[in-house]
Amino acid sequence: MWLLIVIFFLLGFSFSKEICFDFSGINSEDPYVRKAVIQKLEQYAMESGFTLACTESSKRIEVFANYSEKAVSISARQRISIYIFSLNIRIGNKSFSSSVPYSLPSGALAELPRRKALEEVIERLKLPIIKYLSEIYFGKIKI
Repeated sequence: MWLLIVIFFLLGFSFSKEICFDFSGINSEDPYVRKAVIQKLEQYAMESGFTLACTESSKRIEVFANYSEKAVSISARQRISIYIFSLNIRIGNKSFSSSVPYSLPSGALAELPRRKALEEVIERLKLPIIKYLSEIYFGKIKI
């Protein structure tokens, strides 16, 4: 039984293609946004069949990402309480973007609603990004 599992994994890794992301295009003032985008894109690449390696034979793809936050609502105390968090990711030639509202009812919550909004935006982009990377993996899109 163990032998079959080992053979399965070895065959899976021997037929997988390599991909190398160039994350130098992520110009983010917030290190958490940069870290979250890098981690999720690497995870999505592995889910679509690639192995992560930057060798001469691997496909190199430039990644650009930027985000914005816009105030939407002002509370009765004249404080901004609702924001829209927008994220735009460009992988190679294709762009993916999404927006999510989040609220800061008080200063006690600090960064938690904002980080949750970032994670939700990235989660919304998961399926289109995996579909795009799968098309690259199967050769439908040339990079």
